[in-house]
Amino acid sequence: MGEFAALVEGLPPALLVYLRVQACLLAMPGYGERGLPARVKVGLALVLTPLFLPGSVGLGLATGPALVFAAMLELALGLVMGLQLRLMAVTLSIAASTIAATASLSQLFGGETEMTPHPIGNLLHLAGLALLMALGLPALLAAYLAASFEVWPAAGLPPPGRLVPALVELVARGFGLAMVLASPFILGGLLYQGITAVVGKVMPTLPVVFVGAPAAILLALAGLALFAPAILGVWADAVLGIDLEPLRP
Repeated sequence: MGEFAALVEGLPPALLVYLRVQACLLAMPGYGERGLPARVKVGLALVLTPLFLPGSVGLGLATGPALVFAAMLELALGLVMGLQLRLMAVTLSIAASTIAATASLSQLFGGETEMTPHPIGNLLHLAGLALLMALGLPALLAAYLAASFEVWPAAGLPPPGRLVPALVELVARGFGLAMVLASPFILGGLLYQGITAVVGKVMPTLPVVFVGAPAAILLALAGLALFAPAILGVWADAVLGIDLEPLRP
């Protein structure tokens, strides 16, 4: 009976820890991808939950309605944590869309969607995920969750006065990073448009589009092959450099 009572007493904190871990996984890049089966995500959260039970002091003190409220707070906190990484990871898709718009690769290059797959965009997306895993995303996830239980051992959310400005700053930094990643193609697109405008003025009868478009696409593909390693490296460093500063009280 004593062991059963201890087991029942330990269920609420285990449930709350699981909710935080599962919500964080669902919002993170890599582990939260749509192609990953739901049972794998649930199983991974169940495996990680016992690792953080020693740091979850105070999570199981609530009962009844208070426990339901604590569970909702844990879900929200996990989503906020995963959203920080997701906001930085989505910069690769923003950079891809920018490259597509400026380098005449709109039919080949874009975000990863199920309805309109783009081979080159999907390849870059998968390469980014593989690079994150190779550079230690699982270890980052464990350290990230462990730090969160040190900062917020009991159910609760970071102060909105700190959280909202931090997330807004993160979004702004993400857009700036996306423009930096796409900057060689933006400059190349501007140069191409300027050259075609000058040629069109000098030789109005020359079909500039039919002559220049194939050359622009070829140069864009060559630039993509040349700059893709650097783009993925800078992007991966930014994603793996996320900390818990917005979550600190």
